[in-house]
Amino acid sequence: MTTSSSVNFNKNGAPYNTQFDDIYFDINTGPAQSKNIYIEGNNIAKKLLCSKTPFTIAETGFGSGLNFLLTLQAYQEIEAQLLLQPKNSEESPKLANLTFISVEKYPLTLEELKSALSVLPELARFSQQLIDKYPNGEASKFSTQCQLSFLDGKVTLKLIFDDACKALSAIKASKLGLVDVWYLDGFSPAKNPEMWSPALFEQIARLSKDQASLSTFTISGKVRRQLVDVGFRTQRILSSGYKKEILTAKYQQNKTSGKGYQLRPKITKPGQVAIIGGGIASACAAYALTKQGVKVTLYCKESRIAQGASSNAIGAIYPLLHQQKDDISEFYQQAFWHAKTLYQDLLNQGANFSHSWCGLLDVSYNESLIKRQHSFENINDWPYDLIHSVNAEQANHLSNIQLNLGGLFMPHAGWVAPAQLVEQLFIAAEKTNRLKLIISTDVKHIEKQADNSWALQTSNGNFSENILIVCGGAETINLNIVNKLPLSSVRGQVTSMRTNESIKKLSTVLCHKGYLTPEDKGIHCIGATFSKDDFDTKNRPEDDTFNLDMLQKCLPNITQWQISDINKSKARLRCTTPDHLPMVGAVPDIKAHQTLYSHLAKDKNWKYDQPAPVIDNLYVMTGLGARGLCSAPLLADILAADICGTPYPVDSKTLFNLSVNRFVIRDIIKRK
Repeated sequence: MTTSSSVNFNKNGAPYNTQFDDIYFDINTGPAQSKNIYIEGNNIAKKLLCSKTPFTIAETGFGSGLNFLLTLQAYQEIEAQLLLQPKNSEESPKLANLTFISVEKYPLTLEELKSALSVLPELARFSQQLIDKYPNGEASKFSTQCQLSFLDGKVTLKLIFDDACKALSAIKASKLGLVDVWYLDGFSPAKNPEMWSPALFEQIARLSKDQASLSTFTISGKVRRQLVDVGFRTQRILSSGYKKEILTAKYQQNKTSGKGYQLRPKITKPGQVAIIGGGIASACAAYALTKQGVKVTLYCKESRIAQGASSNAIGAIYPLLHQQKDDISEFYQQAFWHAKTLYQDLLNQGANFSHSWCGLLDVSYNESLIKRQHSFENINDWPYDLIHSVNAEQANHLSNIQLNLGGLFMPHAGWVAPAQLVEQLFIAAEKTNRLKLIISTDVKHIEKQADNSWALQTSNGNFSENILIVCGGAETINLNIVNKLPLSSVRGQVTSMRTNESIKKLSTVLCHKGYLTPEDKGIHCIGATFSKDDFDTKNRPEDDTFNLDMLQKCLPNITQWQISDINKSKARLRCTTPDHLPMVGAVPDIKAHQTLYSHLAKDKNWKYDQPAPVIDNLYVMTGLGARGLCSAPLLADILAADICGTPYPVDSKTLFNLSVNRFVIRDIIKRK
């Protein structure tokens, strides 16, 4: 039922609701505050450009229409920018049509709307379009619904004049949801508690697509808890203007999907956690958590950090990409850009580690790889600036040596000095005053206590921790409980070679069956060997010979290296999983999984709403294989979201592909 608004206008012309004793918008900041909360808070411009289907925004509380007008303005600005771009590019983004649904129980009359918008001259052009189409007469006699069209039908405004919960419950949606973005507006929960009811949030969840984003001006604990209860992950972020903090959220834990085993446990954000490790995984995890305000105690087996797989002199950073997009390639593409952003941010903050974003050339040195290169060209699934084909002449120019072979070039890839990078990540974490390093402490055994804390038996005495995260890679494969997970050790030996006249000008990383890095401090790295289920880290002369022979076989006579040119060798262990994707998250209770989800053995599509049973307060981030430099930053942010309850940086499908319990579910389905 529609009810007339109780609106007055202050001396400055700003609308004010006397019934709820609350403002419609802050006159001092004008549209800026609303733009910050709703347009920027939901990254509307990017979402509209990336959407391949019609896009839907839903709003609780139309009020003066300010949020809609800001959205209309943003849409028109994007459209104008696209018109300036060349039209012959197949990759040119196209703007999706937009439907904006807004519910309002206490609508303004047309005259009140005119007065309210008159104090916002910067939106006058869009305000007039709304005024021209807005219903006239007494608000109490408005039709329950009206549909208005803007920008030649590309933007549709659906106004529903009714109670928010009632209005939303009447909207039909498929199982995949309807709404991409939510604007939670309306008068504050303290002054209008009737609207902010549990039933409203159930409707919001029902209508939401997976990954739907939400923003609101209120940081009320009650609102946050109700969002979490229906499957949203929330985060408070700083804002400017009248509201100093705002709340953003993503719909990422759908409780009615019938796949309860994909739901991750919810915990109260802790003040402190413990990490076992010392390499790139634990460094990224410590940095991500300390930035979120969580104190970290790190247990490192060695007397110095970065003594395991992260101790190599040079490590390449590039994504694993297949000709056609698949789950593995999609993950590594996202992880690669995520890693580049983090490492560049560190450099911008003053961190210092040897690196070069010199690109990487995957050389097509045989007929099979030439066919693969042609497949990349023909399928053309990946953006040009991520990977593209080059001929022999172009490859010679890019590498600055005479390869005389074509290949696939990744212009944003490159190399870093891993040990230096790890050190800088820990330094950045220490600057938060939330990191404590305990070195020369090998954790031998862990045991869960009656209060769900963890007792650690170590080479340096016993410790107790409330929440434990294992990031130790292959060195923790045999740790009890972790040893129940399907992890393998793969030994790899890297050979460091002294530069010479024939190779010192190499200007990009080369991949063949192994790899060859550009010179840093007079040294190149080649490798690496792969020896599964091998835990021996002693150097083997035959492995150096293997690395040199492999380089000569794939790229003959480009270096002229002999055994005498070896500077040193290093053998370290990689930790891998059966599907070649890493794992991050809570450790599953395997027996409880087998009991709870047993019917999956008969019907893999059987629906379960019960969330995955886990071992309380025990997490892992492991199985990074040979691509830890690429994957660790994204995995660390997923881990931080697990611990802090914030939105995940990946979609739900990717999240389960990286979950620790995915192998348990697969084994149940396969009746293993």
